[in-house]
Amino acid sequence: MTRKFLCFSLCILLVAAVISVAAKPTAPVVRLPEPHYHQEESDPDWMRMAVQFHGHLGPAIVVGFRVGAEGLDAVQAQGYFDVEITAEGPFAAPPKSCLLDGLQLSTGATLGKRNLHVIESDEYLIRINNKRNGKAAEIRLTPELLKLMWSRLEADDHEKDDAHAETHRAEAIARQIAEFPTDKIMTITILP
Repeated sequence: MTRKFLCFSLCILLVAAVISVAAKPTAPVVRLPEPHYHQEESDPDWMRMAVQFHGHLGPAIVVGFRVGAEGLDAVQAQGYFDVEITAEGPFAAPPKSCLLDGLQLSTGATLGKRNLHVIESDEYLIRINNKRNGKAAEIRLTPELLKLMWSRLEADDHEKDDAHAETHRAEAIARQIAEFPTDKIMTITILP
């Protein structure tokens, strides 16, 4: 009789466990989209995050990330809520507008929080203001950087038709820019 009682008890416990698990609400499965990215072992973590956010690796996302990170440092801001950023540039369409995604990711300033303002212009100029301490800076991209960023867009039509080659070129330039010293990418002017 003890064996029957033990089996019966185990069955009751098993049923109770199944009911308990079935009764608990489960969190929905969240799936991030798969970016178009040929990750290399040497890619820094911030690059992987930028690609996950943006969808692919290109020069402008890397430049935007670097500009934002250096800008936060220049005005001693923490990011997210203590910054106000005004980005001027040729942002009407990708790939030039991709710089904005890098700015958002590295500074935490976003279009949704309304602390990232975008102005269409022929030239890039990023103004970053630390709302907490009043420090501000202007950042301009170097002519050398701009030439490198958009050199791939000047490829002949035959090269543009090869999507794989274009992706490879864009990623190679982005990785090159990621390793540049700051003064090769931008000039930072602290405002009075």
